[in-house]
Amino acid sequence: MKALLIGSLLLKCATAFTSSPNFVTTTIPLRTATSALSMAIVPPSSSSTVGVVGAGFMSVLTAKLAALSGYQTWMIFPDGEEDNVKGLIGDKIPSNLELVPASDDGKWEARLSNTDAVVVAVDADVPMKENSLEYLLNPTIAPNLKRVVAMSRNLNGKGMGFLVKASKMSANMEVWDGSASAEFKKFEQVLKKQAEACGADYTIARAGTLKGGACGESEYNQYLSPKYYDMTKKDIVTWQLLFDCKTRGVTLAKGDVMPGAGGKAVFTATSDAASPGDTGRCGLAEAMVRSLSLESAANVDFGIGTAESRTPPSDTEWEKLFSVL
Repeated sequence: MKALLIGSLLLKCATAFTSSPNFVTTTIPLRTATSALSMAIVPPSSSSTVGVVGAGFMSVLTAKLAALSGYQTWMIFPDGEEDNVKGLIGDKIPSNLELVPASDDGKWEARLSNTDAVVVAVDADVPMKENSLEYLLNPTIAPNLKRVVAMSRNLNGKGMGFLVKASKMSANMEVWDGSASAEFKKFEQVLKKQAEACGADYTIARAGTLKGGACGESEYNQYLSPKYYDMTKKDIVTWQLLFDCKTRGVTLAKGDVMPGAGGKAVFTATSDAASPGDTGRCGLAEAMVRSLSLESAANVDFGIGTAESRTPPSDTEWEKLFSVL
């Protein structure tokens, strides 16, 4: 029964790499937190442990980047998806990245008990269910948490409407049209409550329509492998590859302020150019991992947008981006 309870945090569908994850609910009693928010940072080191929980490309990408940044990293993957996960990571899986199957409940709980930070990253346009989040961020199971970073969505309603919904139905099912905003708002409320119960700080990274996520023409191998393009290709040349080659730039804004595509939605749904309402998976994953070591990123939310660039932001450029917090 415990294995089923733990496994219920992950997807119970044919594949985790879809736009419609279905988290099964669980109910776990919580205890009252005994410590105040500490504004603690979790810097990359061999003594800092980060767990990544979620589904789809974002969870794999975030786990890979966390490991390459120097964190002792573990990631839970749905049963039956090990080959996909390993293929997306690439030929060399970092030695400090441990892949934990959802059915291995003993290992799952043991890792949580010694984890400094948890990152929740889900590709789909629906969030993890509330009871699943309560189980994950339970102070009796994860007593050492200092930071919880969660991917959410732009929820302000700007730049949404009929044309955005139409572009989702006709061109790209991954277009963020705001239809699950109420669910994400509730998710954020529960996240903050559970982080406080654990005596941890929270960080919320907001996204619009997710695009790209891999190495391009193999020039940036810290991201997902070329297998990503094989899995997402719908034509001879995938626009996801073109996006990763020309739109690696990032914009960052404090709060929930980034708009959707609005009237341009029908043109931007599968565009490889920097467009309003879009978020690059690579930029989002990097922002979440980098936020772990920033005191200014504690107990705040920020949005990630796109900018035209063939190269990712440098360390100096990331410092400037985060200076708005």
